[in-house]
Formats: sequence, C-alpha cells, structure tokens
Amino acid sequence: MLNLKIPPEKAILLISERIDDIKTIRRNQYGLEYYDFIGWCSKTWSVIDGIYAADDTHPEEIRSIGLSGCSCNSHLAAQILADAYHSRLLHYINEIENSMKTSP
Repeated sequence: MLNLKIPPEKAILLISERIDDIKTIRRNQYGLEYYDFIGWCSKTWSVIDGIYAADDTHPEEIRSIGLSGCSCNSHLAAQILADAYHSRLLHYINEIENSMKTSP
C-alpha cells in the first residue's frame, strides 16, 4: 500500500507533467544541457517530495539516480540520467495505478 500525501489521480498528473517536461530541457549536439537538466531534477524532486509521505522511500530513491559532480561529458550523462528518470517516473505511475485497482 502506497502512502501518498495527495489523491492518486493528482499524483499521476504531477508525475506525468514531470515526464512531459523532459522534452523542454534544452539540447545541444552532445545531449541535454546539463544545467537545464539539473533544474528539471530539482523540480522533479520537489514534486516527488510533495506526493509521498516523509517515511516513504520514493523521494530518496529518485535522488539516488544522482548527478555527476563533474561536468565533464555532462551533456551525454544528462541524457542517460534523463532516460533513467523517465523509466523510474513511469514505474511510479504504474505503481500508483495498481494501488488504485487494489484499494477497497
């Protein structure tokens, strides 16, 4: 059972918006603009913090995908991390939808 701070429908909407916003991160010839990606991550972390209860592992899990401390090759790394975030956020949506089916 998930412990959400907000209704599941609202949680799905907010997570879907974060997925859609991946498309707004500026790109260059090497991948994603690293500092735009960091801004996207920050907003995403805030959204996840607002969805899941304080004792839930989801906020920590999404942050554990991590960012490189080094900006070398950062554009390619940002693209790879964005794909990982995309996959994890889709997993969260599926998890919430499944919990709605099993809730009384």
